[in-house]
Amino acid sequence: MKMIVKIILLTLNVLFAIGMLMGKAATIVEPLHLPVFAYCGLAFPFFLLANIGFLVFWLITGRWKWTLISLVTALICINNIGNTFPIHILKHTLSPNTPTLTVMSYNIDAFGQYAPVKEDRIGGGLLSYVNEKSPDVVCFQEFYVYKHSNNKVTENNIVHLLSNFPYHYIHYSVHAESSAEGLAIFSKYPIVNHGVCRFSKGYYSTIFADIRVNGKMIRVFDHHMESNKFSLKDRKHYADLVSDFSAEQFHNVALTFSTKMNEAYGLRAKQSDTVATVIKDSPYPVIVCGDFNDVPVSYTYTTIKGKLIDSFAAVGSGYGNTYSSKYFPFRIDYIFCSPSFHPVWSHVDKVHHSDHYPIMSEIALQ
Repeated sequence: MKMIVKIILLTLNVLFAIGMLMGKAATIVEPLHLPVFAYCGLAFPFFLLANIGFLVFWLITGRWKWTLISLVTALICINNIGNTFPIHILKHTLSPNTPTLTVMSYNIDAFGQYAPVKEDRIGGGLLSYVNEKSPDVVCFQEFYVYKHSNNKVTENNIVHLLSNFPYHYIHYSVHAESSAEGLAIFSKYPIVNHGVCRFSKGYYSTIFADIRVNGKMIRVFDHHMESNKFSLKDRKHYADLVSDFSAEQFHNVALTFSTKMNEAYGLRAKQSDTVATVIKDSPYPVIVCGDFNDVPVSYTYTTIKGKLIDSFAAVGSGYGNTYSSKYFPFRIDYIFCSPSFHPVWSHVDKVHHSDHYPIMSEIALQ
């Protein structure tokens, strides 16, 4: 009986190790035709924790040689582990005259206009928070405004409330009769040039602003990549499944989610290839912000990051999930910078003004 239990545990350990390795493969394998690797990348934290559990178990039970399964796997995936669960105890120090730039990236969920219960996220909420934190540059995704002047969620009112940021560039990728939605960059430093890279005729796009910071030109990118398009109904079905499992419900949820995720993975792969090229062609050092809608162990993340530095992975600590749902606690919002820059600190602020948490970083510009 003991032998059977050992074989089962050993088999599970091997399977979880394979899962981690397939997650690592997700960073280089385009998910268009092989989405299974992308799913393993999504589940990478679970596979990692399972392997840690097995490692501890084998150590306690004295099965030293079996610890090699998880140890070797962890060494192969060490960069992915660092990107997923960074740990930094020592703080970075700067020389007194080092110029820095504080950057915030924030998916603001259309100021809550699609939320089941609307709330005041303008005057007394989200924008007050941004003003209080007072970054030098803030990149918004899902920037939503009404065109009617009698509604306070208008561009003029938002610009007025963010008067501490005298420069801005806003691009609306979607226009309706009474509203518009897109991306926005607000800055305390002059924006001397700007542009847009549209992925298709759809909603998702990339914008950039060339910002002059104390005589130095920096190109700031703001991305919003393809989402999985889970509706409120989809999320409710998932929550119901978690609280009350049934085989039929699992089949329905799995079918719905996999269909939408497979399509989104393929679209994000194409978008990330485009974004990577645009970043590479920048004439200036870059800071890349945005909602990538994908995790650190993914093709999207790896392709866009390239040789850039992930500020949170470099100087942050912890899991750092930026999506606030308890059922989907993933880090999908990022701030990258050119290798010539150096992140000083980075953290995710757990405030509830949106379905995303904002991420902030201070970046040394030399």
